[in-house]
Amino acid sequence: MLLFTCPYVLSLSADRSIKFYSMGLISYLNHNNFRLHENPIMHPESADRLNAIDKAIAESNLLSTLVNVTPRTAQNADLCTIHSQSYIEHIEKSAHVAQSENKLIQLDGDTFMSPRTYEVAKLAAGASFTAIDSLEQDNISSAFVAVRPPGHHAMAQRQMGFCIFNNIALAADYARKHLGHKKVLIIDWDVHHGNGTQDIFYNDPEVFFISMHQYPHWPYKTGWLSEDGAGDGKGFNLNIPLPPGTGDKGHLMAWDSIVVPVSAEYKPDIILVSAGYDAHQNDFMSNQNVTTNGFGLLASRLQNLAQSLDVKTACFLEGGYNTEALADSVVATLNALSKDAKDQKTKSEPELQPITDDQSPEELKSRLSLVQKHFAKYWQSLK
Repeated sequence: MLLFTCPYVLSLSADRSIKFYSMGLISYLNHNNFRLHENPIMHPESADRLNAIDKAIAESNLLSTLVNVTPRTAQNADLCTIHSQSYIEHIEKSAHVAQSENKLIQLDGDTFMSPRTYEVAKLAAGASFTAIDSLEQDNISSAFVAVRPPGHHAMAQRQMGFCIFNNIALAADYARKHLGHKKVLIIDWDVHHGNGTQDIFYNDPEVFFISMHQYPHWPYKTGWLSEDGAGDGKGFNLNIPLPPGTGDKGHLMAWDSIVVPVSAEYKPDIILVSAGYDAHQNDFMSNQNVTTNGFGLLASRLQNLAQSLDVKTACFLEGGYNTEALADSVVATLNALSKDAKDQKTKSEPELQPITDDQSPEELKSRLSLVQKHFAKYWQSLK
């Protein structure tokens, strides 16, 4: 486990209370036990992902801005705030078989349980609570939760897509029930639609879910713009289905034209991000062609949005399966989160990866226009 030292910059405000400025300290949640969850050989979700991130951080200039925070383990009562008791019992029984027979249990087509997976998944879920708690510290501006297994495909009653428990959904619910946040914004930039998170909060106006993802793509038959919530949650589920080959410019275009205005109108108390990096140009899971620089600029946009709304952010690691691209993109994200938004430069943007020939720029613009038109009935900022 990495340990970090943290220089603080202090200032006295007019009321003589201590304020913290500009260092952009980030609580970083990681644990050696996250490597104990095993998948079959050649499975894309492996401990090598976290090992690569650790190495990249150690070689970066980030050590002085990261505050290592040890996660706690979630208990069953914690998990029941999002997941059904029957599902938790199913995972417990599967864990018992995996432990007693010392083997991998296949839960579905691509999700597995090893002898230590249940323990690790509860630690990953607990890290979500610890991350939210860490943001209550004045000197912490954001959090990054580097855990596995990931979470955004997990539904209330089933595992899916490498995910056991929905870490970011648990964090959102915890932020409301324990810290009194009335409006939680979740932004998902993983290349795959965050279908589990959508399903959990589909009727809930207190959690606004925005997903930018490749469409069509796995998971199939989910993630189109017409999936906009139900009941009191109508309009609070916003999918931005991006065509293949969207690239850096296309992702930033979607962010600037849709994410920013509706987020400003919603006025969240906190922003949570499902930070997947499988849209990277070197990741075999997609052909979205986003560069490491592109992810850094997305994170800069996130930092700017959070500071403009005067809220804090927590990023939760989701996908990203080319370990070098993943590690570099996480470092780019952390670098952006460690800087004051007004000091971040965008001079490199003209050299961003362009939209590829997989889809024309007109197709992307058409998609974004459809999203804007559909959601204009819910959000004045899109009219």
